[in-house]
Amino acid sequence: MKKVWLLFAAIFMSVLITGCTGEEETTTEGTTTCTDDSCDEEINYDFQGKDFIIMANNPITADPFSDSYEGLYQREKQEKQRSVEEKYNIKVKYVPYPAEASWGTARDNYIINAEVTGQPGAHIYNVSASSIPILASAGAIVPIDEYFDEYAHEQFLEYKKEFVKFKDHYYGYDDSYPYVDIGLYYNQDLLEELGYVPNKPSQMWLDDEWTWENFETFVKELNTKLDQQSGEYPMGGKVSDWADGTVPANGGYFLNDSLEIGVDNPETIKALENLAELYTIPGMWINEVDYAYSTEENFKQGKVVFNPGAHWHLFDQSRMGDTNFDIGYVPYPKGPHVVDGEAEYSLITQIWGAATYVYSGSYDDVPEGYEHMVFSTETIHMIHSELLYFGDLEDTFIDLSIDFLKYYADEESVDAHFEVLDLAHNEMLYGLGPDAFGWGNDSCIQMITNSVINNNVRAEMTNLTEKMEDLIDTMFGE
Repeated sequence: MKKVWLLFAAIFMSVLITGCTGEEETTTEGTTTCTDDSCDEEINYDFQGKDFIIMANNPITADPFSDSYEGLYQREKQEKQRSVEEKYNIKVKYVPYPAEASWGTARDNYIINAEVTGQPGAHIYNVSASSIPILASAGAIVPIDEYFDEYAHEQFLEYKKEFVKFKDHYYGYDDSYPYVDIGLYYNQDLLEELGYVPNKPSQMWLDDEWTWENFETFVKELNTKLDQQSGEYPMGGKVSDWADGTVPANGGYFLNDSLEIGVDNPETIKALENLAELYTIPGMWINEVDYAYSTEENFKQGKVVFNPGAHWHLFDQSRMGDTNFDIGYVPYPKGPHVVDGEAEYSLITQIWGAATYVYSGSYDDVPEGYEHMVFSTETIHMIHSELLYFGDLEDTFIDLSIDFLKYYADEESVDAHFEVLDLAHNEMLYGLGPDAFGWGNDSCIQMITNSVINNNVRAEMTNLTEKMEDLIDTMFGE
C-alpha cells in the first residue's frame, strides 16, 4: 500500500511540475503560455482556412512539397507544414512575385506600393538584406525583434540576426546559415601550363601566405608569362566585383546597417588604391564584362587566371558553367590592415546581402479579443517560426562541402572556402537604391569603379562620401 501511495504522490508531483514550470508548451490545438506563478488558459487559434501567403523569389524551390525544392530538411519541413496547417486551420502557399517585380528596386517598389495602398501581396516576403532599409523606412515591413525572445530559434539569434538589422531593430527571420559565398576563382590548368602547382593560391591561403603583398607579387609574375596579344591576363572581371571582396578583406566597408559611411576610411581607401595600382599595369587586367559578378569571356576560354564570383556560378551556364578546365577557389587576399592586426578580415555573403524573410506592415492592428482568428504581426511570426526547421549545423556544412566538391578541382579549394565560411559581414550599400548600383557614371558603385580605373581614389571617395550623405538624408531623413 505504501508503494501505491508513493506512486500516486510521484504522479501528482509530476503533473504539478509539468503544469506550471514557466515554459511554453505547444499542442496541436493551441498554445499554453505559462508564467512563473500560474498558467493562462490555452489559446485555440482558428484562422478559418485562410491562406498564409509567403512570396518567394522562386516558389518551386522554396516550397518543401515541390519536386524542385532545393533546401535542406525537406521531409522535416513537410511535417512541420502539415502540423501548422492543422493547428492553425490555415493553408500555407508559396507564391511568386509578379513579373514586373523581378529583383532589386522593382521588387522593393512593388512591396512598398502594395503595402501603402492597403493591398499586401503576402504575409511574408522573401528579400535580400540590402532591401531592408528602404522597405523599413517606407513602413512596408515591420520590426519583429520584440518577439524574438519567445519565438526565435537560438541558431538564428547567434548566426543570422545581425544580417537583418537596420539601425536598432531587426526585420527578418529565416533558417538559413549566412555563409560567405564569394571569392576568387582561378584556372588551375593555366597555372600548371605556366609551371606552377595547380592549386598554388588555395595552398597559399591554407599556409597563411595569401596576403595582398604576396598576391600582388604573384599576379605581377604571371603578367610576365602571359601574352596579352593572345587575350591572356592574370586578372579579369568588373572592378566593382573586385572591390566588393578586396575592401572587407582589408577590414573596410562601404555602408553599415547603422548608416555609417565607410568609403573614406583608411582600410577602404588602401584596398581601392591597391586595386588601382594593379589596374595601371599593362596586360594585368581585362575588364570587358557588362554586369555585376559576371564572368569574363576570356576566363571562360581559359585565358585568364583569376575571376571573382560565387560558387553557384560554376553551374550557371551564363557564367562559369560551360568552362572545360579545372577551377580552384581562394578567398580574397588579406589586406595590409588585417595583416598588421589593425582590422578584422571579412567578406560579404552576396552582392545584395543575405536572403531572408520580412513581415508585411499591414497586420499591426487587430481588434482586441480576435487575436486567435485574425492575423497579426505576432501570430504571423509565430506561425512562420513553426514552419522553419533548424537542423544540426554540421549537416549544413556537410551538405555544403559535398556541393563544393562537385565543382571545385580539389579539397584544398573546399578547405580554403570553409575557412572563411563564417566571416561574413553585413554590407548595406545597395540599400541606397539605383543611385548606389545603377549604370550611370554618378552611381555609387560606378564612382568606386572610376576611382580605381582613373587612380584617384582619395578624391573620388571624398566626393562619394558627400553623395552618400545626401542620399541618406533624402531617403532616411538623416
